[in-house]
Amino acid sequence: MLKMADQTISLDRLKINGRVYRLARRLIITVEHEDDRLTLSSNEFGLVVSAESLEEGIAGISEELATLWTVYVEEDPANLTSDALRLRNNLASLVPA
Repeated sequence: MLKMADQTISLDRLKINGRVYRLARRLIITVEHEDDRLTLSSNEFGLVVSAESLEEGIAGISEELATLWTVYVEEDPANLTSDALRLRNNLASLVPA
């Protein structure tokens, strides 16, 4: 079976809690092809999503990022560890103020 080379895509928009945000910087996503599945991943945020199509994978990455947003950005910073605060700041830097 022929294996396609990994590719990267960049996202410039993200849907969080039903609202679409234009990102302050592009989010790089690696796309790996394996048999009839795609694996999309973000090294920056430690996300991995398996999907049948690119659209499904992008939706999965968006859902994962929205979950991280809810857990870290919408949380009171006083309740977060120093590592969680770094993640929170990195996530928040995606969306312009």
